[in-house]
Amino acid sequence: MDYRFEISLPTSSDFRCEIAVGGEQTFQQFHDKIVETLNYDSSQMASFFTLDRMGNRVKEIALMDMTTEDEESETLVMDNTKISDIIKPGCLELEYVYDFFSNKYFKVEYAGEYIRDSSDVMPVCVACEGDIPEQFSYEDGNADWEFDKPEEEYEGDYDDSFMEEFGNGDYDDEDRQDRGGDDEYYRDERYESLDDYIDRL
Repeated sequence: MDYRFEISLPTSSDFRCEIAVGGEQTFQQFHDKIVETLNYDSSQMASFFTLDRMGNRVKEIALMDMTTEDEESETLVMDNTKISDIIKPGCLELEYVYDFFSNKYFKVEYAGEYIRDSSDVMPVCVACEGDIPEQFSYEDGNADWEFDKPEEEYEGDYDDSFMEEFGNGDYDDEDRQDRGGDDEYYRDERYESLDDYIDRL
């Protein structure tokens, strides 16, 4: 049996696409046809999700399983999941996420059986109308992630004016009185050895 799916935006009627895919074909082939039809970048991650009756995502059908060997995963992989394995009377609507960064997705609804023509190479795009939504690209994303540069670049010598609050290193009379008036304390003396230092104490 061949399936016909209507692909649309969740909150707009500006775009509509119909793709037919064979029941024995995989979600990988379905994904590839969507990417080809919409001229999207095939290197970007994408996933199909099954939905419960409340419209919540239940099971993911991903391009690849990202879990490690030590983790148990319920994620299905597109390449080895057939359309007929998922599309049943109780599961006729999916979501296809094509931009995980901003959670952009299409509604994918079973629209009935497709009667193929002898010339059809499945999957096949039956119709595509309206403005195709832009796909996320890293070039566009980087523009938002860049930090703004300061309007004025730092110029000039090092500004040590903030050191004024700590003094300039000179000792006044008040400092001398605190040290008992001993001028020897303020001399920049050099000692040849530890013994020399002790002898001068």
